[in-house]
Amino acid sequence: MHLVDIASPTCKRALALLDAYLSNELLVETTALVGTHFEECLACQKELAHGKGKKRLQLALLRDAVSPALRKRIPGLVRQQGGSGFHIFS
Repeated sequence: MHLVDIASPTCKRALALLDAYLSNELLVETTALVGTHFEECLACQKELAHGKGKKRLQLALLRDAVSPALRKRIPGLVRQQGGSGFHIFS
């Protein structure tokens, strides 16, 4: 669990916690503060939506059978669409 002092949340702090937030790794209090920031900040809402999509893709790839060739191509395709690359663990 991550315990972070975000008494006055900023975009930088909220986005730094995005992956932990999406993975439910934050303490309840931190999750509430980060969630409130995402509700109030339109710029961060876009990043949150992007992060959720990326997380769903990662989970689908881990759950479903995907050819090694496609698994290798996906990070490059994500980068081409403006997202960041990520590593899929087998």
